[in-house]
This record gives sequence, C-alpha cells and structure tokens, in this order.
Amino acid sequence: MRPTLEFIIDRFKYYNQLCFDGQLVMPPIKLNTRYAQMGVTKRGFVWDENNKTYNIRYSIEISVRRDLPEYEYTDTLVHEMIHYYIMTNNLVDDSPHGTLFRQKMNEITSKYGIRITIAFEPSDEEMIKTRTRQRFVCVADADDGHMLVAVVARNKLFQFWDYIPRMEGVSNVHWYVSDRQIFEKFPVAVSPSLIYIDADKIHHYLTGAHELENTGKEIRIIDRIQL
Repeated sequence: MRPTLEFIIDRFKYYNQLCFDGQLVMPPIKLNTRYAQMGVTKRGFVWDENNKTYNIRYSIEISVRRDLPEYEYTDTLVHEMIHYYIMTNNLVDDSPHGTLFRQKMNEITSKYGIRITIAFEPSDEEMIKTRTRQRFVCVADADDGHMLVAVVARNKLFQFWDYIPRMEGVSNVHWYVSDRQIFEKFPVAVSPSLIYIDADKIHHYLTGAHELENTGKEIRIIDRIQL
C-alpha cells in the first residue's frame, strides 16, 4: 500500500490515544517521496528581534515512495511519534535513538504488540519491487563458473566498459540500467572491479532492467530484458 494523508492522520489519532494517552498535539503531517528516509520528525525555531526563541514548530513527514505492507507504515509513524513525544516534552536523550527512545519503544511494543524498529530495513523482495534512481550494472562470467557484478557510476561507464572485459578471469560481459532499490545494497565501484554473486539472485535483481550497448559515441538502451 501507499497510504493517503487522511490515512496517516487517522492512524496518528488512533496511536496517540492508544500509546500516548492522547497527550500529543497533532503537528502538520506531510507525505513525500524520498527514498533515503521512511520518516522524519522536524523541529524548527523562530526567533524574535532580540534573538530569543518565541515559537517552536514541529512537523512529521512520511515517505510513500514504496509500496509496502500496512505494518511498515505503522512502524514508521509510531517511530516518529516517539521522537515527537520526546521533543515536545523537552526530554533529553543521549542519542537520536538513545535510552529514552528505546524505553518508550519497548514499552509500546510490550504493551500493544506494535512492531517498531530503529531503522527501516526492507527485505530484498521489497527492494526489488521499489523503484528509485537509475544505476548502471555490469554483469560478467568468471572463469571459475561463478557470476560477477559491479554497480558503476555514470562518469565511469566508458572507462569501465573498455577495461572490464580485459580483466583476467572475466568473460561474457553485459551491461544494464536498473531503477530497482536492491542495487543500493551494492557499493559503487570507484575502480574496475567486480564482486561474486549468486546467478539466480542477480537475474532476479535485474527484473525489468534494460540492457545497454556502447556505440563508441554513446551508451544507450538496446532492449528490455525478460527475466
């Protein structure tokens, strides 16, 4: 699912009563499409002409970029509500997810069975389904029968395209462009190098990718692969 703003607001009201005894004043809630953060709680300050704080503004933002089960959005929202609870009660924690945060998280988890995590860690299947920014992927066979892969920066494409097929023990090199989030898990190669990967995994990861060709003047899509 990708929740609506009305859904998030309704869930805020519900969990405010359930987990926080209705103590939280609803802040502005916004939806965004960031891929790096599932949720964020913001606190802004307004100063008067004497440089004294006279207003504090809070807001919560939830990313709806991913198509995820409802519990993932519940996790994210309640996670941000804990941050908001700490901020609005002027509590001082020892780190962003420190002792106070974890105490409140554990309390809610044990009392209400709500799944809350410190950081969003999508499964491989969720990351394969989620589209983010384009990444350039080199796949090759190793002489020992394994498969090799590298995620390459755009500005290194021509250089690596020429170099990788000449590497010892490398053959049958193919290039693809993919917008699947799963490739965020791979380091971006800064020198011509490849890492071992299971053949079934890389073929699954490349679901919906486009194969590339190098004309000498440009690198372009040649076909949509069917995996």
